Amino acid sequence: MVVLPRALIPMLVLVGACGDAGSGEGGAGGDGGAVPSAVEVDAAEIADAGGEGSLTVAVTAPGTITVHLASDLVLEAAAVGASAASLNGPSALVEPDGEPYPGGIWLRPRPVTDAVVELVLEGSGVIEVELFVRGAPVPEARRERSLFWTDPSIVDAPQVVGLARVLGAASDDGHGGVLLDNWLRRFATTQHSERAGPAQLADEIAADQGADPSAWDLDVLPFKVTGVHNRIDLAARGGGCGELRVSLASTHPIYAPLHVLFLFRQAPQDDDVGPDGAAHCLGTARRWARLSSLDGQAFTDAARALLDVTLVRERFLLAETVELTVSPWEWRQWSPAGADELDNPALFQTVDAPRLNVPGALRDELFAFVEENAEGLSRREIAIPSKFRSASARLPPSAPAERLSLEGLDPAVLADYPDLAEAIEIVGCPTCHTTNASFVQTTVEREPSPFYDLELDARADRLDRLNAGSIEPVPPFGPLQ
Repeated sequence: MVVLPRALIPMLVLVGACGDAGSGEGGAGGDGGAVPSAVEVDAAEIADAGGEGSLTVAVTAPGTITVHLASDLVLEAAAVGASAASLNGPSALVEPDGEPYPGGIWLRPRPVTDAVVELVLEGSGVIEVELFVRGAPVPEARRERSLFWTDPSIVDAPQVVGLARVLGAASDDGHGGVLLDNWLRRFATTQHSERAGPAQLADEIAADQGADPSAWDLDVLPFKVTGVHNRIDLAARGGGCGELRVSLASTHPIYAPLHVLFLFRQAPQDDDVGPDGAAHCLGTARRWARLSSLDGQAFTDAARALLDVTLVRERFLLAETVELTVSPWEWRQWSPAGADELDNPALFQTVDAPRLNVPGALRDELFAFVEENAEGLSRREIAIPSKFRSASARLPPSAPAERLSLEGLDPAVLADYPDLAEAIEIVGCPTCHTTNASFVQTTVEREPSPFYDLELDARADRLDRLNAGSIEPVPPFGPLQ
């Protein structure tokens, strides 16, 4: 059955009458008529008031769907039963050929600025095409709108993204005080590291606001939001459509530096999923990029709406801390571990260089793993097993961190991959945070480090390429730059 806007029916009947109606290749439509091999579609008839919509069209292969556009649009198509498909038009040639999936061909969203484009389809029998209009082409990404928010209308509005809002979203009780109290005290009791400062901060809060943390006013605590960060670049490896992160810093005169990062999953929406059921997250990419066209109240409203969807308990992933309440600096990650509790697992992708540099069985296991996976490790495509990772990363304020040594590894491997140790280390967050940065990527003053500055440029470039229709490889672990 061909599902069409009413205004298109006369056009389709006319095209069918002039085409291959009645031929053996055409087959019969759901109403007993022949399925045409050429169809013309007016994109304006598909889109709703928001510029979005879809239309299902059946054509006999080989066939052509001619799309007329009164304005620039993002087009996408899924052709069930096609063996090949291409969208022909000067502006549609970023990735003109469709990508196969089980059952057909998918043409990923791409901006089209031509008045007329042709979707050319190959195959046999009847091909059913779902044509999607995804709104107007998006602007180039501005980091302050699409990647890293420091706008006071967002970060200085506690009800939008303050400490109470974020802790409430991360907690089981919806308030966050119990979670904060348990978390600060856990710093002093983890087996590998005991840091008294955060626990003493919890004592100070209790002395000031009472012993019941569920009654604490969290927004008066000495923490400042330093940014909201779009990590859609993590989608392909981390699941979902990447992460939204909120960073805060302590402004306490004693218990600082203490930086906190909360990670929330960005869930795929309908326009983030391809015909094979896999998430490509191109709808999320467009939503973030479209923020770059907004300023003033329009931006504030759109950003708040995005936060309302994302800052919820079921999206909370984990938290990270970087603190120097006592020397040295220490980086930890904290995962949910019970009702309003966080605990300190091994750091993701972060090798424990001091432990692995010691001769013994563990170092032998590391060498065996590295020699077997050298190529993938050099390309930053391989996950680091937990037994090689550290529970926390420490760095004295005035001394370099101990680096991973691969001395003694198979010389042939080292000759083929001379930068292997650096590739293994850079995939861990602490190494990025000590590369042209002082262990902190966003300062209390909301300034990015030189390293983060370059990384934001790389993320913006990738976001622009995705929105132009480019087929991008899965990003490596670690930085994009």
